[in-house]
Amino acid sequence: MLGLAVVLTALPALAQKTTATVRVALSSPSGPITGATVLAVNTNNGASAKGTARSDGSHLLTGLEPGEYVITATLPGGKEVYRTVSVQVGQTVDLTINPEEEVALDLGQSETLIVEGKTTESSTAEVATNVSREEIENLPQSSRNFLNFAALAPGVRLSNDEFKKNYSSGALEARNTNVFVDGVSLKNNVIEGGVVGQDSSRGNPFPQLAVSGFRVISQNYKAEYEQASGAIISAITRSGGNEFHGDLFLTFQNQALAARNYFDVEKGALERPDLLRSQFGAALGGPLVKDKLHFFASYEGNIQDRSNLVAMGNPTDENVGRFGEFEGRFTSPFREHLGFGKLSWRPTGNQTVDLSASLRRETDIRSFGGLVGREGAENVRNNVLTAALRHQLRLGELTNEATFQYLDSQFNPTASNPDEVGRDYQGVIRLGGRDTTQDITQRAFTLRDDVTFANFEWAGQHVVKTGAKLSFQQYKIERTLFGNPVFRFREDAANDLSYEFPFEAAYGVGDPRMTANNTQLGVYVQDDWEIARRFTVNVGLRWDVETQPLNNDYVTPEDVRVAVEELARLVEPTNGPDFFRVENYLTDGNQRPIFLGAVQPRLGVTFDVRDDGRTVLFAGAGRYYDRTLFNTAVDERLRLQYQVRTFQFSRDGSMRNGQPTIAWRPEYLTRAGLDSLIDQGVAPAPELFLLENDTRPQFSDQFSAGLRQQLGPVNTSLTLTYIRSQNGVGFYPANRRSTGSRDFIPTPGGFGNVIISVDDRTSTYRGVQVSAEKRYSSELSKGGIQWGASLAYTLGFAEERGGLFNFDYPTVKDSPISPTATDERHRLVLSGIVGLPLNFKLSTLITLGTGLPFNVSDASQGFGPTEFVFRPYGGRADGFIQFSQVDLRLTKDFVISEGRRISAFAECFNLFNAKNFGGYDGFIPPETEPANPKYGQPSTLVGPPRNLQFGMGYSF
Repeated sequence: MLGLAVVLTALPALAQKTTATVRVALSSPSGPITGATVLAVNTNNGASAKGTARSDGSHLLTGLEPGEYVITATLPGGKEVYRTVSVQVGQTVDLTINPEEEVALDLGQSETLIVEGKTTESSTAEVATNVSREEIENLPQSSRNFLNFAALAPGVRLSNDEFKKNYSSGALEARNTNVFVDGVSLKNNVIEGGVVGQDSSRGNPFPQLAVSGFRVISQNYKAEYEQASGAIISAITRSGGNEFHGDLFLTFQNQALAARNYFDVEKGALERPDLLRSQFGAALGGPLVKDKLHFFASYEGNIQDRSNLVAMGNPTDENVGRFGEFEGRFTSPFREHLGFGKLSWRPTGNQTVDLSASLRRETDIRSFGGLVGREGAENVRNNVLTAALRHQLRLGELTNEATFQYLDSQFNPTASNPDEVGRDYQGVIRLGGRDTTQDITQRAFTLRDDVTFANFEWAGQHVVKTGAKLSFQQYKIERTLFGNPVFRFREDAANDLSYEFPFEAAYGVGDPRMTANNTQLGVYVQDDWEIARRFTVNVGLRWDVETQPLNNDYVTPEDVRVAVEELARLVEPTNGPDFFRVENYLTDGNQRPIFLGAVQPRLGVTFDVRDDGRTVLFAGAGRYYDRTLFNTAVDERLRLQYQVRTFQFSRDGSMRNGQPTIAWRPEYLTRAGLDSLIDQGVAPAPELFLLENDTRPQFSDQFSAGLRQQLGPVNTSLTLTYIRSQNGVGFYPANRRSTGSRDFIPTPGGFGNVIISVDDRTSTYRGVQVSAEKRYSSELSKGGIQWGASLAYTLGFAEERGGLFNFDYPTVKDSPISPTATDERHRLVLSGIVGLPLNFKLSTLITLGTGLPFNVSDASQGFGPTEFVFRPYGGRADGFIQFSQVDLRLTKDFVISEGRRISAFAECFNLFNAKNFGGYDGFIPPETEPANPKYGQPSTLVGPPRNLQFGMGYSF
């Protein structure tokens, strides 16, 4: 292990998942040409790469930084032939040159051939979509989050939740995705979101000005990619070149530019709520030493002020008199700062060294409004720091690429008023400070090395990549759940309850901190084997292991062991022996061995039907292991050292619902008062969370087959996909009967409920994905107008068994197979950019979908244990098109001088003000009661009302 670390440190660099490959074939009617040399020179920074000559006469250029290259082929007689080629992240493109035709056409250096977007990828089975800098700069979007453009890939969905700006694919959740920036993994190993900082944020993971382009791979990615069972994104950042280039931008929006929310109008709120959103930024890149040392730096700021309305429920005269002063509109401010810097050094012609760092800082005062008063706000702090040192070394046919990465992420929601106890007047208003503060950090030091052998021959041509990753991870969770107590009030004359005293209080005490150290090791080998000129096989194998993913050294406390063993004996007669296999939840520190089975074979095949790269058949299959989040296992330890207790109060201490209560006294309405009850020993016992000893990481088996077809400058593809995922973790209560009423039964030892985990969750996805794309150019335009467009259509069926928390069925395995929360059968995403006269440019992004399902609670036969039925995502709204959003952007450029321009633009989001509904009511009352008039009716919008944004920019 130490030797590996020394080797990786000695060769610090650029991960292969960020680079591109060009295969140059020199041929003539008489056959392949041998003895030539091929050189690629980056037009931005002067970096050069010499092609590796192969026995079939072709030349392979590997490890190319995405961008534009002049490729020079020097023939044995001295003639030089040039091509200009643009390549994107992760692409492998083929370029064929016939020198005899060059002589006949007398083209020489004058011909420019742009390969970008015109050549199909004929040697990879990856199901992928590339997003160019042109699209990032010109397509409309309100938040400047580059992840938004992942929607251009079929099978990928963006979250419509303003506070969860992440993406997902297939039947899997955001946690199963990963994002790489310059080969640096931004995987969140602790909490949800997939990417650090994206679990509960309206902010952006990275400054968009710094993103050069990215690749979305939804299926069958190669063995060099890790820690994802869903889609991944690999992005490359901009670099400085031999000329100075810079950008400035500013956008602005206020309430006068936004239509009123449909539901606000329904409630009679005619005034537009206050709104201010201003985004601004700058970027600068250029040479420090021409052809040797370049720099790039960018900054983006995001200032938003929203207005949240606090309005009580049940506004009777009495409630208005008591709580009216707490109603009104209050500002919810959001601030974000994003920075990125990069130095690129070429000490010799065959070496490149990059040093980069990114910084994200944001604060968000939120979580109030509706029934929650302004005092209940929290300040959500979100901080991410990354740094990377990368080195690329070319030694003839061998390219070594290595990297050292540092990542530090902090998610820190803090109560704004932690000293004011919470008072929840249920159904009316919630006053006082927020109950919970969290501080969740992930720190990682990662060493990675990748080696490419570009000219290995055995039964065909091979390009072999192999590599290893060693990551030292540190996790910390500090969660003071109900550290600020919440007292709950309700008016219930039947139980002698009123607003004079609370009927219940929740309060957490103890040590709220959990830490762990984890080492991750991954190794892989990937062979792109060109068996014949038209037939390529991509075969790979990956293996990953972690030393401490989930409480591996945990020892079950003796009192917990005695209690749950007795509980298992109590529930077995009615629930059966498989309901709670208690021996699989008890450990003395040796029952949770390190999982060594994450072996991941991956296979892809492509066949170039006509040997011209225009018609390509492909298929792929593979296994892809993810990881179980650290947060999944935290409660097993944390709930014992930090205990949340629920106190039941009454006027005189009498029984209520068969449970004892505590006689209320005014001094209990404080932390000190509840502490005194704990000291007296009358507080209830905590719940227990138990983790299954043989919990395995989640994985997916992916299968796909399809056709890529080039029609002139348009690339099209048709893909059939199937994905099956297993080992998802879910929880259910062990202290209840699975028959009869399923009543909870008392846990021995005085503990509360016992919640146990299983890795029985499964999901399947079947889909048809269609894409078509024409890159921005003047092709197919008689008037020489430049334009580009794309289409991404998905027909998908996403199903799952079980959820994260399962309380409606006895176990996860007993749960029915049901649609997932993201099961949208049809989705169509269209984009277009067109250059107009007088330096105008028009672009659009159109999204159409058939909508998402909603939960159904069917009590038509009653509420009894054999009568009430919960159908997860069993309902759908009427009508075919349930989501429709047309976004438009118009830009006018004012050219100041050559290379300098000022731009002014206007963007309109949801141009036709479509009502994209969500929050559907799925309750069906008993047949003996009146029908629910709100069944199938929405309560929220899942997309924005029509709104405008103006901006301007300057570039040179």
